Formats: sequence, C-alpha cells, structure tokens
Amino acid sequence: MSRAVLIGPGRYRRAIGSLTSWGLLALVVVETFADLRHGPTSPPWIVSSYLVVDALVILVCGPALWLRRHDFGRAGRWILGGALGLMVWAIVSASVCPLPDLGLEPVGRPLLVMAPVTAVATLLAGLSVAAGLTASSSRRVVIERLWWPAAAMTCASYLQWPRAMRVHGSTRLATGMGGSAVLHVALLLACGVLVAAAVAGYRRVASGILAAGALVAIILTGSRSGLSCATLFVLGCAIGSVVWRRSRVVSWAGHRRMVWGGLTALAVVVVGMVILVPGLRRMLNPSDPMRSRTLRTGIEVWSSDLNHVFFGLGSGRLWPWYLYDSHARREPWRGLMTTQWGPTLSSAHSTVLAVLVELGLLGLVLLLPVLLVPVVELVRRLLDGTCPPAEVVLRWAVVATLPAFLLDTYLVKNFGVSMWWWVVVLSTVAWADQRPPSTSRQNSG
Repeated sequence: MSRAVLIGPGRYRRAIGSLTSWGLLALVVVETFADLRHGPTSPPWIVSSYLVVDALVILVCGPALWLRRHDFGRAGRWILGGALGLMVWAIVSASVCPLPDLGLEPVGRPLLVMAPVTAVATLLAGLSVAAGLTASSSRRVVIERLWWPAAAMTCASYLQWPRAMRVHGSTRLATGMGGSAVLHVALLLACGVLVAAAVAGYRRVASGILAAGALVAIILTGSRSGLSCATLFVLGCAIGSVVWRRSRVVSWAGHRRMVWGGLTALAVVVVGMVILVPGLRRMLNPSDPMRSRTLRTGIEVWSSDLNHVFFGLGSGRLWPWYLYDSHARREPWRGLMTTQWGPTLSSAHSTVLAVLVELGLLGLVLLLPVLLVPVVELVRRLLDGTCPPAEVVLRWAVVATLPAFLLDTYLVKNFGVSMWWWVVVLSTVAWADQRPPSTSRQNSG
C-alpha cells in the first residue's frame, strides 16, 4: 500500500498533531486523579493499568511513529539506543537473576520481569506521543501542542490536592501521577512548557500565571529535590533572560528590574511557605537517615563481587518495589526492608543507584546517553546560535530535572512521571526535521 493511500491526502499528518495533544491532555488528567499502578483486576496485580494504557497509546499513535521512523536525529538515536538497551538488559537480568529472599512465600518471577516490561512500554508510548506531537510542525507549534496538557496538569494537581491530603494524611501535594517525592519532575517540565510558551508569545498572560502556579506546586510537594531543581531552572531562566536582552537592541534596565524583582518576590514566597507550613519544614533538613542507609547497603553489595560490579545484582533483586506496588506484599513500615545484605528502603530512591547496583556498570553505560545527550544538545545549540529562546527554555527545563535522577527513581519506576518526561524530552531533542519558526512569528514573541 502506498504512503499516500495509507495516510490519505495529507489529512492524517495535519490532524495527528492536535489530536495527540488533546489525547495527551486527557491522559494527564486521568493520571492525576487515578492511580494507574493498580491493575484492571483485583489485587495482586501482575499487570498494572500503566501497561494497559501504554499499549493503547502505542496502538493509537503508532502510525505517526511509523511514518516518522526515518526522521530521528543523531541525539534521538543516542537516547533511544541507550534507553532501549538499558531496559532490554533489565528484562534479561530480571529473567535470570536469583529471586529475592524476603521470607514467607517465594517471590514470583513475573513480578520482577513486569517492572522493566512496563518501563519499555512507557518509553514506546512516550515516543509514539512525541511522534504525533511533532508531525509536520515547527518548534513553536510543538510548544503550543504541549501547552494544554501542561496547563491541565498544573490545574488538576491543585484540584487533586485535598483528596491527596485525606488519603496520605499529609499536607504535601501529590497526585495519582506521582507521590510528593517525584511529582516535582512532571510539574517542572510543565512549568518549562508554560514559560517557553510565554517567551514565544503564546497565551502570554495565562502562560505566566500557570507557570507561577506550577512553581508553587513544586514547593507544595515538600520535596527537597524539587526545590533544588526548581531553583536551578529559575536561576538559569533569569540569567538567560538578562543575557538575551543584552544581546538585543532593547532598553533592558526596566527588564532587569522586572527579572530580579520577580525573583525576589518568588524567593520571599518560597521562604515564607517553608517556614510557616509545617509539612514543608522538612526542606530545611537535608539529611535522610533511611536513604543514607539504602545508599550504603546498595554500594556495599555492588562492590562485594566483580560480577555485581559489571553486571549488577539483578533487576528487582535488592529493591523489589513492584512487589509492593502490585499489592502482592504489604509495604514495610516506612518502606524499610530487612534483607540478607542489610536494611534498605523498598526502592533505591535514585535512578543512578538503582541502575548501578542492580544492572552494574553495563546498565550505567547504557543510562548515560539518556542523561547526558540533552545537556550536550543544549550546549551545542547555544554555541551555534540556532536555538530560539523559547526552545532554550524548554531544553533547560529538561536539563534542570536531571539532578532529580540522583535523588529518586524514574524511567524504570514511577511510570506516570516517566511517561511525561519521555514525551517532553523526545518532542524536544529526538527529531531531526522540525522546522524553525518563521522570522515574523519568532520576532513576535
């Protein structure tokens, strides 16, 4: 069947972008209010609802990915190659490693294998959505298509907050997409989309208000990692804004006062919230004994054997978190388990630590392109001067989330946040054929 017959007279390419945007908006709202870790049947769930939703997304957006299969840029190939290699290695590792010994009845191997299988499905779903969002579009249009999902995520997070307080018994903001420790990554990317839209001149007032709301929501999660990432993003935007204004023929004195005045006001609000809201005072204490114990146990078992050093202990063997997400076992008190190697939390609470310990140096080498390519691409585009300001903001938002990968587990866990991360990252850096906006539209921003 010819390509023209397959997609019709250009209709599919013209329609898929906006349809994908609205579909992503619906998915974001569903993930905010529903916990997709739960399966479609009664517990325990071997298959989570995330896997079912990912399969549906791939089926719906798969044609866009097929049409764009030859359009990957070099950065996209590096990211996808590393991510797919990492997850395939995790599936192999979970399939052959010794099962974790947690006493009571033995752990079923499907509960180990299903975690990396869901991670692969999440990656492919994010890639399919990114293919639809970027079809026949300029960089500005991609930002516009991401705008509604980002705005919906910000508003829905506040609407879900009262229910989350009742469920968790905490004032920290959380949603079905992610708990208070990890949600900040999704919110920061939403903030990046909204700031980029404001810079591009798209719904500028609404974008600015919603971006401020997303930043406040990050603080309300009470996450120290979120505070660090948000601070990095805001400072980078402030410095970039001043540099950009200096490079243009504008009167920048008033602009400088506006930037630093806004930063001062934001800092006062943040400090006031942290001091006055009891649930946020934990941000003033950087120590976490249980995470420190988890780090020590992980490094000790990883360094105890050369096979562990190069190939890891086995995916899910030290941190069988999927066992608890599936309700096959009751979550240990405060998440602390007693294992044959020592006490540890039920998950690594660090993407880098989880990959290093359970998948070894081989897994870490495969992870590095995923984390480093967005940084390299941002620097390269800044140096060659081909990146418009709005795109710089969005790429910087992606880079500002990377410190969080040291402090909690993404991509191979927390699939709601990971899906959104994949969509934004791949929409930004994966495709080689996105056209820059026309001069008139760029100048209008």
